[in-house]
Amino acid sequence: MGLDKRRHYGRKIKRTKNLYRRRKTAGQKVFGTVMLVLAVSAIAFLGFCIGKPLLDYIGSIGKEPPAEKWTPAASYAGQQDEKAPLESGFDVSGAASEVSDESESGSVSDVPGSTVPVSDDVRQTVETNQPHSTTADTGAETVLTIPSDSTLVSAEAPASALSNRASLAAVLAKAKSGGFNAVVVQLKDRNGCLHYKSGIAGVADSVVDEGSMTLDEIISVFAENGMIPIAEIAVLSDDKGCMLFPDMSFKCRDDPVMSWLQGGVRRWANPESDAAREYFVKVTTELTGSGFEHILLTDVVFPDLQYYDAEYVPDRYFEADRYRMLYNVINTGSMIEMKASDVTGETFGLTAECLNDTSRLRENKVALVINRSDLPTDAGYPADAKTLVETILSLAEKKVGGLEIVPVIDGSGFDDAEKAKMTGALSALGYESYIVR
Repeated sequence: MGLDKRRHYGRKIKRTKNLYRRRKTAGQKVFGTVMLVLAVSAIAFLGFCIGKPLLDYIGSIGKEPPAEKWTPAASYAGQQDEKAPLESGFDVSGAASEVSDESESGSVSDVPGSTVPVSDDVRQTVETNQPHSTTADTGAETVLTIPSDSTLVSAEAPASALSNRASLAAVLAKAKSGGFNAVVVQLKDRNGCLHYKSGIAGVADSVVDEGSMTLDEIISVFAENGMIPIAEIAVLSDDKGCMLFPDMSFKCRDDPVMSWLQGGVRRWANPESDAAREYFVKVTTELTGSGFEHILLTDVVFPDLQYYDAEYVPDRYFEADRYRMLYNVINTGSMIEMKASDVTGETFGLTAECLNDTSRLRENKVALVINRSDLPTDAGYPADAKTLVETILSLAEKKVGGLEIVPVIDGSGFDDAEKAKMTGALSALGYESYIVR
């Protein structure tokens, strides 16, 4: 009976509230579909925006970050524009003649980034120019060459010595009373400033001309005091010279008009540039023509290029044979300053790269700077000053290819007692010439 009753009334189905709630109209279904599509699109967009940088960051972990490209300051760009007429460089035909008769003619057709051979005029001037001086009283020619049996024992004058005749005379008198017969005067510093009044066209009264005395005045003070002048000039470290003549400087690989700046602030003269070579000839010709027969060249070096500089500096300036360019700015007979540590190491350091081919050095001398602070602490050099100088010179003699060494005792690394021991050792070893700073 119970079964027949269920068949008569049918099966009873219990419907819950949730079941009714899930029943939707057609409009609700369409709206839900649209919202689902929008949600999926939004998730995909966010995944792209956030996921890609995140993956890039993860992939960059452990890699060297690229160097940021520098942009010259607006003031520098203005200086480049103001100096534009001087970018053509120098005409060195007749460079051995009187500097006062020169005119700023001709142009340098050096294309930045290319190798241009030095002109015959420049090469002849660098190799064969022989300086003399003329005394003011008699007009007789005075050759300042030191006899082979004499010594060139020199002190180095402070920059302030060239402020006037009295200051220079006082320094010379003190050096003479101390047993020196020559004095080094810095006439071109590492910023490119000239510490004498130049007569070179385009240079006189410019940003580089900071001198108070003319070369003739300087030479006459030396003559009055019976002392031998030695001119010290920084060659390639020349920020202001490159500011005055932008063609002298290293150029950026991707912008051959823009000067490369070391550390983003400092220009450096390029020995491959015709303008740099010709400027060097102009300066040395002016010095030797005034009576400076002895010239000490400092900074005959490339800038200390780092790995990040490769983004801006052409590859050839990183190559092992780049030292060949340095011979363009080394004149015959000059002394070339080199650090002892750069000469005596397993390979030649920055200041000694030109020793890689000593056949290219003509009658040049190595001004070997001995400074305790420059020597590697782990090299085992002796502590005693006398033994130290003997050891360094013994090592250097084997590396310089027969060139004469002029020891330079750097006073910043030794006290007076040590310097006395070292100079005594130099005399005992037979070194006729040396410089004490």
